[in-house]
Amino acid sequence: MFIRLAILLLLTIGSTLVHGHLTYRWGLPAEFQEYAEVVRAIPKQLGSWNFVNDARPMSDGVIEELGVTEYVSRVYSNGNESVTLLMMTGKTGRLVRHTPDICYGASGNTFLKEPTPVTLDVDGQSHEFRVLPIRPATDLSGDFVVVYGFAHVGKFQSPAKPRLTYHGQPAVEKIQVLCTPNPDVDKLGEIPESAKSFIAEVCRYIQQAQGSK
Repeated sequence: MFIRLAILLLLTIGSTLVHGHLTYRWGLPAEFQEYAEVVRAIPKQLGSWNFVNDARPMSDGVIEELGVTEYVSRVYSNGNESVTLLMMTGKTGRLVRHTPDICYGASGNTFLKEPTPVTLDVDGQSHEFRVLPIRPATDLSGDFVVVYGFAHVGKFQSPAKPRLTYHGQPAVEKIQVLCTPNPDVDKLGEIPESAKSFIAEVCRYIQQAQGSK
């Protein structure tokens, strides 16, 4: 009887410890701390772009599904244009496999063009993103563009197979910038001019925050 109770107690303690580790009950592991701080410290002024208000928060279910440990969701404006920034960090495996084409496609939206890889050079550093132009499933809002990528060691990338690229890396940052599309249909696969300077400022921030590490 005593042996059975001891085994049951060990199993209970073991499962509690494992669950606590997976859910960060006792705080973020050291390897996640740096990434969380980088996301948390994104300035509310980025060049000529200033914080307007917090955008729609992520639901608890989405945070759990994506394995997010820290994020910011904000609207910025330069006085003429506005963009919405969603910057996240969390468990690499979950975060990189849920790209916007999967999330927005599952909601019945129409892609005006498949995700297109683009390069943005900022202060001698080359950053890579993907551009996804979208037509909403409802008529309540107009077409928009999502520019997205992943940040690691001071550089944004958007590989075709991010799970292979970041395999073994405990955490990365993920960026999504929502903006209106270029009026020229032939430029739907490019970063909209209205958002290019904002994304460049985010790149500068990432270069300064992580580039020397």
